[in-house]
Amino acid sequence: MKDGKIDIIIPAYKAQETISRTLSSIAIQTIIDKLEITIVNDAFGDYTDLVKTFSKFFKVRELKLENNVGPGLARQYGIDHTDHEYFTCIDADDTFASAIALETLLSGIEENEVIKCCSAGFMQLGDDLKHLVPHQNDMVWMFGKIYRREWIKKYKIHFNDTRANEDTGYNMWVKLLCDNITEQVRFIPEIVYFWHNKPDSITRINDGQYSYDQCFCGWTDNMIYAIQNAKKARPFSGQVTQQIVGVLLNLYYYYIETVARKPIFERQNWEYIKKFYHKCYKRIEEDITDEVFSQMFSMASMEKHQSGTLIGIVPHIGIREFMDKLHTEDYSEDAIYQIWEDMKQDEETRKLIENNIKCGVCAEGYTNKPF
Repeated sequence: MKDGKIDIIIPAYKAQETISRTLSSIAIQTIIDKLEITIVNDAFGDYTDLVKTFSKFFKVRELKLENNVGPGLARQYGIDHTDHEYFTCIDADDTFASAIALETLLSGIEENEVIKCCSAGFMQLGDDLKHLVPHQNDMVWMFGKIYRREWIKKYKIHFNDTRANEDTGYNMWVKLLCDNITEQVRFIPEIVYFWHNKPDSITRINDGQYSYDQCFCGWTDNMIYAIQNAKKARPFSGQVTQQIVGVLLNLYYYYIETVARKPIFERQNWEYIKKFYHKCYKRIEEDITDEVFSQMFSMASMEKHQSGTLIGIVPHIGIREFMDKLHTEDYSEDAIYQIWEDMKQDEETRKLIENNIKCGVCAEGYTNKPF
């Protein structure tokens, strides 16, 4: 439906204390008459009174899910049950950055039909709302983006049922298909979105456990997911091939960080690297020359060291030894189950798995079922 209007999808889980702030940031938008808001209640609580209150200012409704499905599938449910020309997403504890935020996004995507996704900047706010971290040219989070529905439906781009980095998988799929003069992502510098940090967020509690546990697994699964889907539409794409190499090199450094900072997850994460290697990298390995691999490794190494994430870490394995292990070790998709069983036998690890449940990313932690 080419009506120039925007559906705003808000996945909501235990958001009764924050969603009023989110809805208020929508109420001040200059193009309020072009907006329709859908709150997807992820099987917790009720937003009836809020919907009634804010219905005075804009079109808003609540869709209730019978079972908790996580933010990705909640967003997907909202996308599937709306029909305006464009859609955007906002989390139920975040806000749009100004009254012209959505006007800016709409102008950015309407400028040219070839633009299938317009990604603006967003600001990460610290706990005291003073520590600001800007994000630009981002295709990781759903924050500050608007999508052309017709194009999304054309390629059947959709969220999967993982609960960690599912937005990264979605946007990587979008990015890999926007690789020609008629299908593009446009990046604009304006800050349109405020991402409100919480001290008890899943990324911070349990001494950063999430980064080396569920995040590692979810990121790997979603890279496989995006690459395999993009490959179907672009079987000979050099961009997809380059992305595969880049992901493997990122996994190499991510693995080094795991061993140095959370070695309890070493076996689990190594198994996920093997999973990526066998499902993605092995299939294009013959096309990658030593020269290309060396050049990409040099660039990846420079980026990692400049980022500061490796400060104080001495790699326990070199890239060649890493690749040799991937070439020679056996792989079975069922091996991860035994690793998880072994982890549950260790008291320290068992406590971490219990913390997974408290995180709320997965009802039973990532070890529920591999994607």
